[in-house]
Amino acid sequence: MRSKNFVEYAILLLFKDKNDHLFSFLIFSFIVFILSSTLFISDSLQEDLLNSIKSQPEIVVENTRAGRAYAMHDGFIYDISKITGVSNVEGIVDGYHYFAQKRLWFHIIGDATLAKDEMIIGQGVKNAMAELYYNEEFHFFTEERMIRLKINKIAPKSTTIISNDAVYLHPNTARAVLGMEMDEYSKLYVSVPNPNEVGNVSLKIVEIYPSAKATTKEDAISAVHHLYYYKGGIFMILYVIALVSFFILLKNQISLVYGEKKKEIAILRSLGFCIKDIIALKFIQNTVVSVSAYLLGVAMAYIYVFMFNAPYLRNIFLGSELENSISFTPVIDVNLLFLIFLFGVVPFLAFVILPAWKIAISDMSEAVKS
Repeated sequence: MRSKNFVEYAILLLFKDKNDHLFSFLIFSFIVFILSSTLFISDSLQEDLLNSIKSQPEIVVENTRAGRAYAMHDGFIYDISKITGVSNVEGIVDGYHYFAQKRLWFHIIGDATLAKDEMIIGQGVKNAMAELYYNEEFHFFTEERMIRLKINKIAPKSTTIISNDAVYLHPNTARAVLGMEMDEYSKLYVSVPNPNEVGNVSLKIVEIYPSAKATTKEDAISAVHHLYYYKGGIFMILYVIALVSFFILLKNQISLVYGEKKKEIAILRSLGFCIKDIIALKFIQNTVVSVSAYLLGVAMAYIYVFMFNAPYLRNIFLGSELENSISFTPVIDVNLLFLIFLFGVVPFLAFVILPAWKIAISDMSEAVKS
């Protein structure tokens, strides 16, 4: 156990040489900030998407032709509803409408609770429409006619991750906007009460309709995990940038030890400091630098993501053409933050203490003379 005076001396030396440690402190804080911001955004988006998937039925069926989505009709609903284990099949109208005046795509979603002449729009859609003075109603231009609809209300900000580019319409109105026939559906929601039968039901659906794609809730959840884990391209790039920055930081730390600090270690040895004292001195100094930089980086990331909604960085992750006013749900994975601490602070200390120990056990006479 080191004395209080020894710790105070180490801190005094740290502040005396603060310019030498400032670069390391700022770089380390920036690395932790980038990694923590990435994890906060990733965890928040995953949480919201997983919650939306969990509210869906067990199987979502989509039909394809020539590799593209193709509409389904009532015959699909009848055949699938006859499969053992299926309790209900619901046809869904879902597609995209091109808003040519702003060169944007709106996600059209059928909602049977709405009247035929009204709609609910997301925050991003509201902003895009407002720029062209569509504040009370909006005109959909199709190949056959113009459809005038009243804007009923705006989807709440808490649902922006799902609803930012969405326009909710009565299913028949949605079909008219999307150019679909009245008995056509974009997707089928298949309810299977027994979880053990979900896999078999999805296989039977594909057997009946080989061109159909039956996605189970488990498959959808796995897809979200795959997208937002390290395998995702954006995350991989950010991790690589952080790693390169970290190695630059470690190189700077080694240079500090082997440069002017070599003479300082030699002087301390000549004053009676033993090897353990030298290592303890460096350990205390760099622990203060690395831990304070880590805490600052995490705190800045929390404020940046959850209080300011991650400006600039959120556009990289969300990739929407519409202005995105999303509010990130505060979700913190303590285990991943601990991993950042473990693989950040520990190598940082090791790359200082090991060179300091190597210098301390070498011949000090040459270093003192220089």
